[in-house]
Amino acid sequence: MTHDSNGRGGGIDRRELLRSAGVAVAGLSLGVGTASGSRSGFGVSTTDHTISSWDGTELEATLYVPNDSGPHPAVLMTHGWGAFRQSPLTAPKALNYAKNGYTVLTYDSRGFGSSDGTVGLDGPKETRDAVALVDWLAGRDEVALEGTGNPKVGMDGVSYAGGIQFQAAAADDRIDAIVPRITWNDLTYSLAPNGVIKSGWLTILLGLGTIGTVDGDSESQVTDDLYEWYEDATWNNEIPDDAVQAFRDRSVAYKNDFDTPAFLVQGWDDTLFKPNEALRTYRQLQDAGVDTRLAFYEGGHAVEEIAVPLDARERMNDLGVRWMDRHVRGADADVPQTSTYLKQREEWRTASSWPPDGVSMRPYDLASASEDGDATIEQWSWWHDTDVTYTWTVEEDSEIVGTPELDLSVDVHGPEARLFFNLQHDGENINDVGEAYRIGDSGTNRVRVSYPTLQRFVSAGDELGLRVSVSNPFYLNSRDSDGVTVNPSESQIRLPQR
Repeated sequence: MTHDSNGRGGGIDRRELLRSAGVAVAGLSLGVGTASGSRSGFGVSTTDHTISSWDGTELEATLYVPNDSGPHPAVLMTHGWGAFRQSPLTAPKALNYAKNGYTVLTYDSRGFGSSDGTVGLDGPKETRDAVALVDWLAGRDEVALEGTGNPKVGMDGVSYAGGIQFQAAAADDRIDAIVPRITWNDLTYSLAPNGVIKSGWLTILLGLGTIGTVDGDSESQVTDDLYEWYEDATWNNEIPDDAVQAFRDRSVAYKNDFDTPAFLVQGWDDTLFKPNEALRTYRQLQDAGVDTRLAFYEGGHAVEEIAVPLDARERMNDLGVRWMDRHVRGADADVPQTSTYLKQREEWRTASSWPPDGVSMRPYDLASASEDGDATIEQWSWWHDTDVTYTWTVEEDSEIVGTPELDLSVDVHGPEARLFFNLQHDGENINDVGEAYRIGDSGTNRVRVSYPTLQRFVSAGDELGLRVSVSNPFYLNSRDSDGVTVNPSESQIRLPQR
């Protein structure tokens, strides 16, 4: 393969990619600058360190130490994609752990912030970095040990920092507990759910990977593999095989022997890592007998994350501390099995399972619904398509809580089609998350797909709806399709209700 002057094969200019991400990139970059030297406050002292990793790569880090006598159990933390250790989704959590009696090490992941190296998407190098940092903590007087070279240590962090927790804990049994927040279960599903590529998010993430590198340098330190995968995916409308394998290697969905206690935190509004990703991890670990907890809050990779109330953040952080107390400190600390933020009531509910007791699947036949839209839905241009919405009137007060299921019969007029689904309540999309599905054959097809898990109260007289369209501005759409016809007489949705 030939490469251009930016080291990229085949025509994707990195600066061009960054510009195409535009305002979205600027809005999602959460870095706020780094600190230096030694500081003290809130009963905690912090010092910056340059730590040589397993291959000599220098990682920049900050150590938070409680001012009372130690040693203390430890928490290892890094940051989200495109950010660095002093970002507002990392530093406040680190301070909170330290105020609660933990020695905390935060670090700029390889290739991000002020650390050296090349970003490898939480790959083998980042995994060995985390193991090297556990080694470093084991040699610190401020850190309590379980045995020689074995610190009492857990991990916490959001998004990209959630993914590395599964990688590191699978590789290093010394990690006693993890708190992965708004992260993935299966990266292939995350970036191409049911075969439909999230071109919008891929562009934003690679743009963030450029601006989140050393000293704000506009030249990306992201491995060339990611740019090649991006170009192949957008050109061929399919994730390339080597990317699929790399995504599997980085996904807990394929780690059948994972056994580290995990407290999973996920946002209702997350369009990158949908709520059902955390639920799938939760069920996988529960089935394996791993001590696991699950919490849903209003936020995630969405604009709602900016407005998460302080008391909600404090609640999640308190549960994280209690999880570390339980598994790292060894204290008798209780964490609810499931914690659910009820958006409509602005309150929390705890339960012993997800979904809670009393839920059953109720079928809604499309044939019995009111139909609003064209019989055949098709894309008229790159910016506009037709759609169809099926609506039902709610007969009694109830709660929808769990994972809806779609079972539809559709006729594809052309070689393939992409379908996009949104469940609606009184004409508004629920959580704005939605689901996508790719059909690769013409003619009549059966579409069976799980919709992202959700929670919603509905009242008698309200309207529930299913909107079906054939294009979405944040996904790669069909290039050769003459439309899709839904067959209502052979189609239904099933909603988890109580």
